Amino acid sequence: MSSRRRVFTLLCGVLLVSAMVLAACGEATAKLVEGGPGAWVGGPPDGSEVPIGEVTVMCHAFARGGVSQIELYVNGSFANRAANPDAGNEYFTARLTFETTGPGSYVVHCRTYDQEGAMVQSDPVTLRVTGEEPTPTTAAEIPTATPTPTEPVPTATVPPPPPTGTQIPPTVTRIPPTSTPIPPTSTPRAPTATPQPVRISSFEVSRSQITKGECVRFTWQVAGAPTAIYFDGEGVGNAPDFRDKCPPATKEFELRAEGYGGPVTKRLTVVVIQPSPTPSDYTGPSIVWKNQITDDGITSPVWCGQYCSPYCGYIDVNAIVTDPSGVSSVDLYCRIGEGAEAWCAAFTKGRSDLWTARYTPNLGSGKYSYRIRAVDDSPNSNISWWESGQFDVSSCIG
Repeated sequence: MSSRRRVFTLLCGVLLVSAMVLAACGEATAKLVEGGPGAWVGGPPDGSEVPIGEVTVMCHAFARGGVSQIELYVNGSFANRAANPDAGNEYFTARLTFETTGPGSYVVHCRTYDQEGAMVQSDPVTLRVTGEEPTPTTAAEIPTATPTPTEPVPTATVPPPPPTGTQIPPTVTRIPPTSTPIPPTSTPRAPTATPQPVRISSFEVSRSQITKGECVRFTWQVAGAPTAIYFDGEGVGNAPDFRDKCPPATKEFELRAEGYGGPVTKRLTVVVIQPSPTPSDYTGPSIVWKNQITDDGITSPVWCGQYCSPYCGYIDVNAIVTDPSGVSSVDLYCRIGEGAEAWCAAFTKGRSDLWTARYTPNLGSGKYSYRIRAVDDSPNSNISWWESGQFDVSSCIG
């Protein structure tokens, strides 16, 4: 073959290939909106016969600024979707599948969404499954949405995409159908706990009626989230939950709690009875002798604490108490340091006029002082006090 004939043959081949490529591009009709996204079906060609079962459709997309996703619609219904893994890529191709269920026509469209949410739908491509056809279904016409540009849009026609022979990404995983694009999911906020209203669960006093000179103990419990607690006008914080008082006369005591939903208050009244006058030559029972001894048999400090064995020792206080009318009761009152005086223990009468009280310290370690209070058995219930007792309580060290 001469060189001139070889050149002629080569030129004819090039023209034939170009014509075939142009024909293939003509079959994959593109739907392009000026300045907006474009969508077209790359295959199968319009009028193709496909089998019953899974059919693969090649969807092409173009969008300035990047393609967001491609959707496949069959006979007007959503069938599949693929998201663009590279949000900045203006060209995106996806292979989307759907299921044919029997003989008949299947009209397919590809939809393109850009990054702003604008959508365009391709021209339809009709595929057929051979066999006896059921009543044909007309695909619903869906208007093409064109986003309102915020800037002037170039009038140039969007260039066509690369030929369909370009490598296609792997088949994407099927996404459950939805009629609208999936909005971004916002992170739920953690629920805010509602504070509990402050309330006074209990407010009690050891005795509501006393004789002048006696003391009582107030105890309480406050629920919720109190910010401040006041007893008898004094701020006590959230602890302790008790106070000892020795009112000289009848008095109302108030407990006040502040916090969410507050403040709330409760009140208790302590009635103080004034003792009857006694003869000037008589002052009450006679406490003529007393002594004290600790549990180890000597007058050393009482040991008390978690490293002690046993946990706390005790002290015995003895006194000889006499009165012509008889002795009604003998009680031990004590305090630690400059704290409030409180009832500690009751004496029991032994042989003759000997009275004994055993006390296990419960106010903590330190220097204790105590008094002995005796009441006679006369109608006047005369009272006498012994005021000179002291002992020390020490903590064990492990």
